[in-house]
Amino acid sequence: MLRINLISRSAEEVVLKIDGRLGGEDVHLLEREGGCYLRETKCLVLELEGIRFIDQAGIDLLRRWSGERLELRNASPFVQTLLKSHGLD
Repeated sequence: MLRINLISRSAEEVVLKIDGRLGGEDVHLLEREGGCYLRETKCLVLELEGIRFIDQAGIDLLRRWSGERLELRNASPFVQTLLKSHGLD
């Protein structure tokens, strides 16, 4: 189960804290929620401290969003390694 919490929101940046597992149907949830914010702000920040696992669908979503407008923060060492192995560091 994935939980998404809005931490802060401005014209410049939206910060979402996500907890749980980023996989399966939960990827669609993040895509809907985060996609709305990504369209309306200059930068979407995902606080990943509470993420324990990301499946291939989650990696694919983060890849599609990657670039100047997405920032990934505070991932656990395991998730950092996973992201790095997919070019998302």
